[in-house]
Amino acid sequence: MRFTPLNIASACLVAWFVMEDPRDEKVLFNWGAFILLMLVLIGIDIAFRILIKQNRKMWLLQLGFLVVVCITSLLLKVIFS
Repeated sequence: MRFTPLNIASACLVAWFVMEDPRDEKVLFNWGAFILLMLVLIGIDIAFRILIKQNRKMWLLQLGFLVVVCITSLLLKVIFS
């Protein structure tokens, strides 16, 4: 099994979700959003693996994808909060 940035991001999200206090009033994810996000990450990871065979190129594109998603998420949070 090859490690990719999306695998590492998925593992970090699972650890964060498990360690998050469910009694906290400002939880990051509910179960539905968490499962949907994990399915999207797994699907995109599989698509990258099928479409891109070179390991270095796949790493760079997945890191770029994660940066774009993080920046977009932060912008949406700032705009709508």
